Amino acid sequence: MLVSELPHDAIDVNSAPRLLVIYNPVAGQRHGPRMRATFRALERFGASLSVIETNGRGDAERAALGANAADADIVIAAGGDGTINEVVNGLMAAPGPVPALGLIPLGTANVLAQEIGLRLASGKIASALLGGSRIKAYPGQVGSEGANGRYFLMMAGVGFDAEVVAHVDPALKRRTGRFAYLIEVLRQSRLYGFERCAGEIDGVPFEARWVVVCNGRHYGGPFVAAPLARLTEPGFSVCLLDGTAPDIARYGAALALGRLKHQKDVRILPAQHIRIDNPAGCRVQGDGDIIARLPVEIVTADKPIELVVPR
Repeated sequence: MLVSELPHDAIDVNSAPRLLVIYNPVAGQRHGPRMRATFRALERFGASLSVIETNGRGDAERAALGANAADADIVIAAGGDGTINEVVNGLMAAPGPVPALGLIPLGTANVLAQEIGLRLASGKIASALLGGSRIKAYPGQVGSEGANGRYFLMMAGVGFDAEVVAHVDPALKRRTGRFAYLIEVLRQSRLYGFERCAGEIDGVPFEARWVVVCNGRHYGGPFVAAPLARLTEPGFSVCLLDGTAPDIARYGAALALGRLKHQKDVRILPAQHIRIDNPAGCRVQGDGDIIARLPVEIVTADKPIELVVPR
């Protein structure tokens, strides 16, 4: 299966890269076979693998912070979007030249994998890591009094989606994946107050009940929320949604059909600098984890990271 999926001309086996794998075993509980098959495919083509297994929150970031281009060619985030976010934060804070970032997607949504067109078959993952291209990706940066300088690669959200992220049951998520989010969406649709958010986008005031700052096109998995957003370009697309609980199902259907931008109560605006002030203390999610509380400012990071993508 995995060898037949990996083209023999995809790499030069004499220059196979040194790979540092930062592995989240919690994500691996559901997708362990994919990880093990990918490892076998990588080793079949002579790659040198070192594996660091995480034990809790922050471990992946600390491991990436210690990565250096002198010791590894690619740092691989083997986990979900939260693991990738930690690795990105570690690489952005690392003092010296850092390796490129690669993925073994093991999460629930795998939004970044969807964004770069990385298929989830083990052979396709190995082929991308050993024979892929490299692009410069520009993370977003969230600054606030409580959490200055946290980075995100795909999206940051304030409002309903951040409350869902904050309250989703981790044990249920490990067992059921996306179903855990559906349960929390239904619960928060009854509990969340849908207060109006207020701030400025490039100096122009705005209000909305729900704000999603998109650094890439995809949201929640294979769904395109912001067609014009690009990881490879500084700046964002900001989705401003004005609906409340009765509108959630409509938003979900529109997202799945690629028609979110056509909803009468949705605006998608280009932005370079976003400030969100109110409601003060409201949670901010980045790449599926809570990373700050309002007020925040969101800008493009001052340097890109190198990202390994399929050819």
